[in-house]
Amino acid sequence: MNTLVLLAHSDMENRSIANRRIITKLKAESHVEVRDLYRLYPDFDIDIEAEQRALQSADLIVLQYPIHWYNAPGLLKEWMDRVLQYGFAYGSQGDKLHGKGFMVSVTVGGPENSYQEGGDNSFPMTTFLTPLQQTAKFCGMQWQAPVISHDMVYIPGVWNEKEAVALRAENHADRLLNQIEQYRLMNAA
Repeated sequence: MNTLVLLAHSDMENRSIANRRIITKLKAESHVEVRDLYRLYPDFDIDIEAEQRALQSADLIVLQYPIHWYNAPGLLKEWMDRVLQYGFAYGSQGDKLHGKGFMVSVTVGGPENSYQEGGDNSFPMTTFLTPLQQTAKFCGMQWQAPVISHDMVYIPGVWNEKEAVALRAENHADRLLNQIEQYRLMNAA
């Protein structure tokens, strides 16, 4: 059973503690393929056929990214707009993704208590993921519970300690790998 992780972080080398740690752990797994969208397509010129082939070879598709203004980073949105085409992902003959698992793994800068009714962000983080849940449904994929971690940004002298963010990222990666393994066991043929 193959897992495809689509990583969408615009500056993994300089601005990421959490996503870099998560991806390092995922890459160590033999059944996980990581496609770094910003490295592959820095100019947003997406190879649609290559991406569709990668999707077709996967049993479980995972989106890994930091939340940007309550949404996915721009390249991931462009990727979805271009790759999940009529006749491939949906429509009368668009059944290429039917039955595949679909999971979202996100890092969030703010604290969890700010993502609730009455909090600074008004809604729980899962509310912001509903468009992706509907995308999975529309494409015939099996939505899996998302893996969400808060307090995942480090701003020196202002917000969080670097070591604490790294530890939370390790925990996030472990939870994600556990969910991937549970999916693999439930869907082993």
